[in-house]
Amino acid sequence: MASVPEVPTRPIAKMDVEIAIRNYWIVFMSKQVDQQQDCFAENAFIFAANSRRIEPGRLVQLRRQREYMSASARVDVNVGHIEVEILSDNSAVAAYTMQFTAEQKEVVAAGATRIADERIPNARVSQVFMRHADGTLRVVHEHFSIPDEARESPSKS
Repeated sequence: MASVPEVPTRPIAKMDVEIAIRNYWIVFMSKQVDQQQDCFAENAFIFAANSRRIEPGRLVQLRRQREYMSASARVDVNVGHIEVEILSDNSAVAAYTMQFTAEQKEVVAAGATRIADERIPNARVSQVFMRHADGTLRVVHEHFSIPDEARESPSKS
């Protein structure tokens, strides 16, 4: 029986984490569902912006896919400065701000279109990354929050 070769690893560098973050949001905006799932560990847990409790990562991913990755959705994310703290050779935590805009078109009765907008000008994100056996960095914890003064309720037009 052939053994799987071990992936050569070096300690995680700040740039590795920054690349993982930017890659995640590129995947998210381009609606690559399979790649989005690969950005998170199987056992990831998340505090979403509007949640009152911690949720399994897979549940949050499914919700994000439904809300933001449909054909009628458009998402734009602008990641700000990323702070990274290396915790060990295989783990790191990152914190950053970002601007998030989503537009969802819905077809309603008689062919009319209604648009739901979500604008978060100052979202705050922290993520904990672990390197997995295949060498990739995956999110094991994410906390997404919005300052109270920055909340803009979704508008329907």
